Amino acid sequence: MKRKPLAALAALIAGATAVASCTLDDLAPVPMAEVPQPLPTYAQVAAASAQPTTMGVYSEPGPLPAGAVPVPSVAEPVQEAPQTAAIRPEPVTLGFPSVSLPRLDGGNSGGGMPAEEVACRKRLKRMGVSFTDLPRIRDSASCGIDWPVKVTTLGRSIKLTPAATLNCAMAEEAARWAQKDLAPAARTRYLSGVAEIRQMSSYSCRRIAGSRTFSEHSKGNALDIGAIRLKNGRVIVVHKPGLLAFRERSFLRSIRGQACDRFGTVLGPGYNRDHADHLHLDLKERSRTACH
Repeated sequence: MKRKPLAALAALIAGATAVASCTLDDLAPVPMAEVPQPLPTYAQVAAASAQPTTMGVYSEPGPLPAGAVPVPSVAEPVQEAPQTAAIRPEPVTLGFPSVSLPRLDGGNSGGGMPAEEVACRKRLKRMGVSFTDLPRIRDSASCGIDWPVKVTTLGRSIKLTPAATLNCAMAEEAARWAQKDLAPAARTRYLSGVAEIRQMSSYSCRRIAGSRTFSEHSKGNALDIGAIRLKNGRVIVVHKPGLLAFRERSFLRSIRGQACDRFGTVLGPGYNRDHADHLHLDLKERSRTACH
């Protein structure tokens, strides 16, 4: 019984001496990586990765078997199955070249009329001129009217007989002359208004007599006046009056001179034989009016 305490004491002293002789490095724990461990089997890895998952949640591996080295798992997002959308083909538009068909009315209907022609017709209406639009006239390269009008009056009470085919500019100037010059001259000398103007020629595809030049009539740009009927019934024929026809001579001279202020050409009795029985008026552009 006395020997056992002594033996235990001796063993305790020997252990303490051994610990004291060790360094701190000897006492540090051995890293897990340096400890040789058996690799997990294929069945263990498959069992660990076969854990159930939830959509949008990452799975955690279950506990490894004893002695297996833990392998860090990299969480990957669960990919949702792509949704299949209905593919609709885009509409296909077939283009066809535009085709312009010729107009039977010469292009006079619709919105194709030039602005100056539209404005001219508005002025005619304000002046009380009665007219109708005609289809485009094209008798030759030198004869025709693009926007002709058929005029039946040159004012609210001034008839034009027979109806004259003119371009709008000529119709407008003839109406101004009839209302501003002719009618006042008739009231001054005959105390009567003008009831009717009798014309001898408007549009006509012809050349000037004895010339190769086409007349302004071939453009609807001229009007020949042969006689004037007053509201009191008197008819004044355009001709060269006699020596004693003072009032008639004054009247014809007045309306002829006033026409020279409006038109490009004014020809009448006394100019030549071709104009002995009418008054020719046209809107030909000239540097100086031809007034004869």
